[in-house]
Amino acid sequence: MTTIRSLTRVLGLCATLAAGTALSFPAHAAPDDKSITIGMGEDFPTLDGYVNTSRDGVVITMHLYDTLVYRNPKSFEYEPLLATSWKLVDDLTWEFKLREGVTFHDGSPLTAEDVAFTLNYWADPAHGARSQGSVSWIDRAEVVDDLTVRLISKTPFPAAMEFVAASLPIYPSDYFQSVGPEAFGRKPVGAGPYKLESNDGGTIKLVAHEGYYQGGAKRTPSITTVNWRIIPDTATRIAEVIGGGVDWVWNVPSDQVEQLEVVPTLDVALASTMRISMVALDAAGRTGDTPLKDVRVRQAINHAIDRKTIVDNLVGGDGELLNAPCHPKQLGCDQSAAVVYDYNPEKAKALLAEAGFADGVSLKIGSYRDRARAEAVQAYLAAVGIKAELEMLQASPSFSGWREGKVGAWYGDWGSFSLADSSASIGSMFDGSSNDGARDEKVMALLKDAASLMDVGARQAKYAEAIRIITEQAYWVPMHTIVMGYAYTNTLNFEPTVDELPRFYDASWK
Repeated sequence: MTTIRSLTRVLGLCATLAAGTALSFPAHAAPDDKSITIGMGEDFPTLDGYVNTSRDGVVITMHLYDTLVYRNPKSFEYEPLLATSWKLVDDLTWEFKLREGVTFHDGSPLTAEDVAFTLNYWADPAHGARSQGSVSWIDRAEVVDDLTVRLISKTPFPAAMEFVAASLPIYPSDYFQSVGPEAFGRKPVGAGPYKLESNDGGTIKLVAHEGYYQGGAKRTPSITTVNWRIIPDTATRIAEVIGGGVDWVWNVPSDQVEQLEVVPTLDVALASTMRISMVALDAAGRTGDTPLKDVRVRQAINHAIDRKTIVDNLVGGDGELLNAPCHPKQLGCDQSAAVVYDYNPEKAKALLAEAGFADGVSLKIGSYRDRARAEAVQAYLAAVGIKAELEMLQASPSFSGWREGKVGAWYGDWGSFSLADSSASIGSMFDGSSNDGARDEKVMALLKDAASLMDVGARQAKYAEAIRIITEQAYWVPMHTIVMGYAYTNTLNFEPTVDELPRFYDASWK
């Protein structure tokens, strides 16, 4: 958790720089061993890509593992990776032809058995995939021959390729079964461009996989070693990148990105992402007999928060105000279908009084990414009589607090695995799973239908109706898109992408 005192120190340093005081900084140069040190905020309790689904976790696992197909972050087209070709056999069945000569990090060859085992194992809910929406559509995977596998969905699933490309890494079946899931998460073996060399408390070292195959969409990395340092405190990460202790950090608050522009050894960026931010509300009463079960209280919260001011002053970059619980780039995300709540604190107070809470209500709100934004929401709620106890944690425990019903509201965000389909946003957050604080049967039915319709227009209509109900019932306060702040040594060639997946196998030293 970021401390106000440490943030103040860093901001004071940047302010001094901006004022023109002569301060020296160590010159950053490309290391002789072609390594890079990354400062990440999240700890990695497991390196299993089906269990560690935090954004930091997704980033590290995409370097360790490959999926069957790759989605180009610029064109959003699907490109060959472990599979060289694919076809839709019927409305339920995709067939993939695997690349010859691919070996996992332990030297074992990739076969259709590895693919079938991985997908069948994690499609079983008993095995605890963290994001069930990524695998719950899978009925089974079948081996056709050594290099051909078929993936069969339970119902027609038009978003199948989005999930195959973004969230279904392939594991070596023999190794996984021999060591078990927990040991695999500590010492994983994949077929990605990097392999694990060490996983010691606080630092994870990946080295380039010398046997990485040629011809896939990911290239052989020129940066041969990636050291991932776990630095939970934001201000400490920023101080480390200023001082040269790390070469790259992200999740830099927008106001600090602007101040870091004056540091002569750094490049900074505020980049658009496909991540959406929300205040999710416990309409289902998972926290008990909460006032949030009353739609008028939830509507009051929507009217109480000045979302535009937060976006204009605290989000930065090209952050965008949202009215629907999805990203505008996602198929089916019809922002015009949403019921929109204007900033109207007097109406919020009237709704609270109408619901029998003229003296106000109390609730616990969890958050993790940006304390300034969370405190702004807290202040807006306090102004209408809603006392919100703010709990700031790291991303994983904060999201777990929401999923486990420990907080009545959660000012968090959802990256949808960077999938350009509403099944990954609305479909994952209102599906009756532990992500879902509404548990609305009508919404769940609409989303189930939308996920299985092959007709695009029919899908869009189902999502539009779901958006109308979700916003009418005020199950969320849709907030804004997330703009990601980066700071990195200016001797590094690095380009942020809208899918919010930094690729260090594509980066290089100047």
